[in-house]
Amino acid sequence: MSQHRLDVELPILQSEHERRMMSMQMMTNSKSDAMERYKELIQANSSYRIRHSQLLREQAQLKNKIQILLNEKREQLVEQTELPASSVEAKRLCQEAGMNICVPSAKQQQV
Repeated sequence: MSQHRLDVELPILQSEHERRMMSMQMMTNSKSDAMERYKELIQANSSYRIRHSQLLREQAQLKNKIQILLNEKREQLVEQTELPASSVEAKRLCQEAGMNICVPSAKQQQV
């Protein structure tokens, strides 16, 4: 090989080598960045999973409380419908008791 040919090809090969080395370094950096981002996403996913579980538990508790409140409301509605009937009955009993109380005292005044 002639010296002239080496003088021409060597800088070209060195330049190509430098470009390939830079390309490899960029790929290594890109791989490292991707790994860091992957770790961040795993942590974020874990946090979301924990929060999702908490929210599901809270939702179940709220559904249970709603069911309890609906049952209480149903019982109160039943009681409300029974109240007028028992109120009428109580009023009638009071009137009867009043008549029984008033009648003996009226008899005592007549005597």
